[in-house]
Amino acid sequence: MKKSFLFFSLVWCMATAKSQDFGYEYYNILDYRSLGVNYSMQEFSPRNSNSLPDSFKISFKTHLPFVEYRELGLRVGVGYQQYVFSGKTRSSFSVYAESGNDIAVSGKAERNGFFLPVVVSANYVNAEAAGGTKSFEVGSLGIGTGVKYRYFSKTIGFQIYGTAALHYSSEGFSIEYGSSVSYSGEAQLIFPNIFLDGVLLGYRYQFQEWNMSNSSINYERFYHGPYIGIMF
Repeated sequence: MKKSFLFFSLVWCMATAKSQDFGYEYYNILDYRSLGVNYSMQEFSPRNSNSLPDSFKISFKTHLPFVEYRELGLRVGVGYQQYVFSGKTRSSFSVYAESGNDIAVSGKAERNGFFLPVVVSANYVNAEAAGGTKSFEVGSLGIGTGVKYRYFSKTIGFQIYGTAALHYSSEGFSIEYGSSVSYSGEAQLIFPNIFLDGVLLGYRYQFQEWNMSNSSINYERFYHGPYIGIMF
């Protein structure tokens, strides 16, 4: 648990916030702070390289609700879910943080067109195993890039993007380490000033797989679902 707070603090310090007017100065959804929820379906399963006997491998597919906070260049989320494994109810906890900047490729800088997002991301995932078997408890810190397109006017905003990131990963407080690769994507719509400072609607997906020095914790997960945020 302490590892998740260390990752959270590191990425939080990398972000800065400067509130401006959506319609006139800087047509960017991330100039606003928003608080919302993401209701995802998550599938967590062992990779082919996982060395555990089949009966001990953690595997589940259930809904994963997140609470999300967003502001300029920063996205933070915390999620919790329960599932049945080996005849008992288990729980999984996830926290993630992402900070980054967009480099303009076409169009007007900092407004509309294509961009190259550069992101620093961190996450911590915990999933309970059956009694007597090691649970999955891994934190990851990495950097990535991708492609983004956005269009913002005075009345509506839209952006869609995909990124890939390579992470250094470590297990709990042990000496086990490894790497993970993640692929993420989002599509967003923003309607400014219809409620408080605006409403954000979107859909997000992410796939992540871990390749650890201890192959018994080689897992992968995929989650996707809609989210809504209220900007203030």
